[in-house]
Amino acid sequence: MIEIENNSQESFEIPAALQVLGISLVSMTKNRYSIVFNKGISCSLLKDLIHLYRLEIINKKEGKIIDLLGMFTVYIHFYSLENEKIAVFYINEKDKLANYDDLCSLSRLLVKTYCSNVSHSKISQICNKAIPSAKGLSALFVISTTGHTLFTKIRNDKTKLLENCIQIGGFLSAILMFSNEIIGKNSEENLQAINFENQQFLITVEEDIIFAYLIEQSRPSEVIQRYMELLKEEFFELYYDCLKDFNGDLNQFHRFEPVVEKYFSI
Repeated sequence: MIEIENNSQESFEIPAALQVLGISLVSMTKNRYSIVFNKGISCSLLKDLIHLYRLEIINKKEGKIIDLLGMFTVYIHFYSLENEKIAVFYINEKDKLANYDDLCSLSRLLVKTYCSNVSHSKISQICNKAIPSAKGLSALFVISTTGHTLFTKIRNDKTKLLENCIQIGGFLSAILMFSNEIIGKNSEENLQAINFENQQFLITVEEDIIFAYLIEQSRPSEVIQRYMELLKEEFFELYYDCLKDFNGDLNQFHRFEPVVEKYFSI
């Protein structure tokens, strides 16, 4: 069992950024598991990782696993904590090396933080410094194709956007509807961007939900593109059931903001 030497908040030093794609902290017992924090690992991949390695984690006191899985290298550190196991998962591109000593240090820090009386928000803070959020995004709009603006996040200096966010949501919904009529019923799969001089809206549509990202780059970085997909997946992980029978209550979408802040600095 890992020993906790000092539980004071001052003892938890947050490491510098790590060269990994994703990190997840998962609590496990024989009968259940709970995702404490996840960033950069798709929900479906994380579930696969838990399914693949859970038995080995449960049956050993503690240990480390390094494995190749498809296009990723998987690193897992796990520890025994009284009635549960705590596992830290990392993924990275299989042709890129991570600093393994840094991963080990971060894992121990996360487990000590989890065991302490420090708020779990500290875990988020540690992980978000280890894997920084992406810059270059000015605004995010999540809109239903029926015109409901479900969620917006706009940079403070974009005053015109802040003042007209509802109208912009309606505009984006209308232009998607227009393109469907002019180009074809499945045009949302082809309409990927709306350009405005030195910025553009990147648009994806899934399950009748429009995700529009305003970026100030001629071409989004690979990190931004990857985070766009992860953000979309986590949105449906949170709200899929309520969207199937949407009652018009927009307040429920406020809790999506920490997910957005996890991936993007807006």
